[in-house]
Amino acid sequence: MADFTFPFPGRELADQELSYDLCYKRIPQEDRSAIVERAWQKGCRAARRTYEKFGGSTDFKRIIRESGLELIEKDIDYVSGGQRYFSDYVSGQKTVTLYLGSVRLWAQSNSLDLPTAENLILSHEYFHFLEMNGLGQTSKEYQVPMLKLGSVKIGRTGIHALSEIGAHAFARTYYELAGGK
Repeated sequence: MADFTFPFPGRELADQELSYDLCYKRIPQEDRSAIVERAWQKGCRAARRTYEKFGGSTDFKRIIRESGLELIEKDIDYVSGGQRYFSDYVSGQKTVTLYLGSVRLWAQSNSLDLPTAENLILSHEYFHFLEMNGLGQTSKEYQVPMLKLGSVKIGRTGIHALSEIGAHAFARTYYELAGGK
């Protein structure tokens, strides 16, 4: 696979991923690189632990089911608000929904076979499951004021992009540990 380009942002693009977050301008510039690195490393560590726990299995459908989650596969291209969705993890319901039509399109646009694309998408969602069940929410590890009026700061909110960065690191690291399978 010499011409394979991994379809999730790598560490070199994680800083850019942070810049897409709605709260980006509220993050002091001197903190940005460090919080991205922490989120990335959290995803890498979680991938290594998961890889060991499941004996190097590359079957995320199996891993999800063995983790007590229900996997729902819907053969639709799910687009809402101009955004295409590939999967959803719903923690309260312990479900992962995979939108097969969307995944097929993503696989084609990234020159992936469908099983590889499904595994990559499911591994990304699995990280979100781990966040809610032991790791802690990566998005809440760094918070900024929701509102700032002069010197008064009201409320706190996390940085959603950090959770996505961790999930990208998890998927990439797991894929590399599995030898690109």
